[in-house]
Order: sequence, then structure tokens, then C-alpha cells
Amino acid sequence: MHTNIRVYNLPNSCLNHDHSFHQLVVGLTGSAEFEIEGACGQVNPVKGCLVPTEQTHFYEGIGTNNHLIIDLSTQHPLLQSSMMDLNRVFDQPGYFNIDNNLKLFLSFLLKEVELYGDDPNTADFLAFAFLHRLHERLFDQTVPIKQPDRVTLNMDRIDQFIAKNMADKISVAQLSQVACMSESHFHIVFRNIVGTTPHQYLIQARLKEAYRLLQYSTLPTTDIAEQVGFTSQSALTNAFKKYFQSTPGQVRRQH
Repeated sequence: MHTNIRVYNLPNSCLNHDHSFHQLVVGLTGSAEFEIEGACGQVNPVKGCLVPTEQTHFYEGIGTNNHLIIDLSTQHPLLQSSMMDLNRVFDQPGYFNIDNNLKLFLSFLLKEVELYGDDPNTADFLAFAFLHRLHERLFDQTVPIKQPDRVTLNMDRIDQFIAKNMADKISVAQLSQVACMSESHFHIVFRNIVGTTPHQYLIQARLKEAYRLLQYSTLPTTDIAEQVGFTSQSALTNAFKKYFQSTPGQVRRQH
């Protein structure tokens, strides 16, 4: 695999994947939220991120954005034979600051990519020149390297908010405010920690409360649907059957 350098607009929706090569992402305009194996951060014109091979990562562009993306094969001869041990840069996921000198080099790199981007040798030279400069900054022993914080969620607080407002329309934006995060960052962190999206979690909470009310109350199903935030009895029944593999009527008859 040759080195691949491109400028890309990251979509304004939360996506995730992994890949069999190392990747560098640098913000040129706008910004994006990233989460790499629990390490969360924002990529923008003053901060980039390192995505080691095979690391699952979530990402979401924020508004209009452009990002420089560099894909590096783990088996590239320049990466294997470098006297500086450039592979060390990708020992773990993380984020790095882009100082003024690095910005100047990025300006040069972008102009060269625009002129000679189809030449694989030029792409190799530019990518590894950038990697050398990054290695110097990351492993300068006079500058402490701060690892990204591991973000946690107060799920008790989120669950309490959902329970208190169960009958109302609840948006992901409201949940992100409860968690004191931006909406895009909250979506990434929530999915990584809980294993599902905030919207799916909210629907499941409504359905579990409906199940409890069917078991322990005599409320009509129409009232239960309204109480747990569904727009109609049929909407509740359809979602309920899909999740529990049985209808509200069947659950009520069992109890």
C-alpha cells in the first residue's frame, strides 16, 4: 500500500470504523469530534489526532470542515527502517498540538499535494517528513506528553432525567446538556461506554417502563403509551413487539 494523502470533508453524522493502516488526521478548517478506544478529543486547525492500525474510532464533522488525512501502511519500508523509530508515534491513540512551525510545514505539504499528489514517491516524502517533525515534538523529553483523559458518564443522572421526563419528548441535545457535553461529543462517548446510541437507549427505557406498567398497573394501554412518551398505542405496540418479541396484550395476560 502506498501512502495516501487527501483533504476530506468529514460528514456531520457519527460514524465509526477501523482499518489496517495507521492514520493521521489534521484539521484545516472547522473541526471534528473523535473518540479512539475511549480517548476523546477535538481535531481542528491547532490539534490533530493519531489513529493506530486496527483501532476502532468514532468521528463526526462539526459543520463545514476540511481535514488533512494521511494513511500509512504499517509495513512501509520507511516506517520499518527509520532510525527514529517512527512506529513509536502510533504506539497508542492520542492527540497532538500543531504549533506555528508545523503549520508552516503543513502549508508547504498542501501545496505539494495539490501539484504532485498523484506521485506516490512525493506522497511518501511528504508524509514521512511530517511524521519526523511530529516524532520530534512528541518525544522531546523536555516537554511532558499529556495523554487524553478517559471520559465517563453519570448514567444515574441521565436515567433520573429520563424517568422524570418520560411522558415528554426528550432530545439527544437535552441528554447531552445533562451530561455537560456537546451533542456530538456526547453521542460518541455514550456509544462507546453504553454500546448503543442515546436515541436507542431512550427508546429502550420507554419500553421497559411500559413493560413494568403492564405488569404492575391496571392502566389501559393507551394511557401507558402516553405516559412513557409514545405518540399512540400503535406506535408503542410496534416498538414493544420488535423489542420484546411479544405484544403489550400478551404481557398483560401473563400477569
